[in-house]
Amino acid sequence: MQSLTGLQATARTFLMVGFTVVETVALGLWLALVQGAPVISRPAAIGLGVLTVGLVVEHVLTDATVNGLSFSFPLARIVGISVSEALLWAVWLGIADRLGGVDGILVAGAVLSVLLVPQHSVEDNILRGEAPLSNVVNLNTIGFSLVEGIGATVWLLLVFEGQQFAGLLATLGFGGVDPAAVGLAALGIFLLVEHDIGVTLARQG
Repeated sequence: MQSLTGLQATARTFLMVGFTVVETVALGLWLALVQGAPVISRPAAIGLGVLTVGLVVEHVLTDATVNGLSFSFPLARIVGISVSEALLWAVWLGIADRLGGVDGILVAGAVLSVLLVPQHSVEDNILRGEAPLSNVVNLNTIGFSLVEGIGATVWLLLVFEGQQFAGLLATLGFGGVDPAAVGLAALGIFLLVEHDIGVTLARQG
């Protein structure tokens, strides 16, 4: 029994790392596609589509991590929360672009952190098999929503304002690395932490 439990824990870890990579890559591709493009444009639409597909895959794998592999996962609900999350990221980027500079990115990160609380609350409801809107402000989601918001902020600061942090990156040993790549890697780490907390919360039900 102990070996079986260990095997299940290992499988969950691999799945979690897997869907973290999927989400990180999807976000990276999305930003590359939409950066500098008008809100209503073909690149923006394609980028949003790529991000939504990536988030659908991520949420399917999240459901498998929490509830086990099954063909009965709530696909319609997963697509719905994936679309809503993709739109949150679009709002986040829009705020950062609109306000500009470091201050704009910080404000956008704060807004994203707040908006992620109801987003993650609904996701947790779905993972538990409950009605999506049964609890739209689950206080237990605040911590990992903040983790994701911080990760997003670090990422965008290094993408848009990377030169301002060149000295810090050099001190940390990343002097010859593209700041945007360092930012995306940092986002992946923050997302992994966020996913670990979120999966643990969902499995408590």
